Amino acid sequence: MGYERALTALYLEDDERVAQVEFLQHTEFIAKVSGLNPFEHPREAQSLVFAKLDLDMTWLTYTPLEDFIARRYVNIETREDSWSKAYPTAWRKIMEIKSIDDILDFDPFEMWDIPSLEDLVEHFETIHKEYQSIYRGQLVPGGTYHTCLMWLIKMFGLDWTVKAAYINPKRFERLLERFGRLSLLEAKAWSKTNIKAFISHDDICSTRGPFFPVNWMRRYLFPWYNRIWRELKSKGIIVLFCTDGDIT
Repeated sequence: MGYERALTALYLEDDERVAQVEFLQHTEFIAKVSGLNPFEHPREAQSLVFAKLDLDMTWLTYTPLEDFIARRYVNIETREDSWSKAYPTAWRKIMEIKSIDDILDFDPFEMWDIPSLEDLVEHFETIHKEYQSIYRGQLVPGGTYHTCLMWLIKMFGLDWTVKAAYINPKRFERLLERFGRLSLLEAKAWSKTNIKAFISHDDICSTRGPFFPVNWMRRYLFPWYNRIWRELKSKGIIVLFCTDGDIT
């Protein structure tokens, strides 16, 4: 069974088959394999494909804070990627950056309505139970798309983020700390749920390589990874790190 096979792989134990985790949002493929209309039955169609392909684990990087963020802004430009018509990925342009100070002075705890730890725990439990009930044969992990640096890239754009880091390293370190504390709050909440694994996504490189030198990441970024992951690992939750691009 997929769920048990996924657990076996996560615990580095032997099994008769290598476990497989998948991210499936291809509209035509899901329609063909499931026999359902993804526009009318999106979750049912996805679930049926996972079952028919005998997959073991789903992909989940859920960030509820984006909804809390959206409440504080009147105008948010939303772009949906066209590669998946039934399951589009929404990218939100929240604010217009005019100077480095706009970035370095930003404090999410002052600008956004951040929920309490208790509210986040309850919300994560509800969402996870919902997804696990849909993908009954697979292991549904917890996860975040914004482990740390990704917050800045999505909020301010990659170019502005890199400029701010090099122009004023000290202030950028404090900015990274503020968003690191935000991700730490999410990790603490997830650690109080019943998840077995956690997908930690952070884009730290492109196809041309890392955005910053490795020594820079070891000094400013990786310590936050350790703090965030420690919250999860202390509860026996296995952390799977993911980044796009060429990390070599």
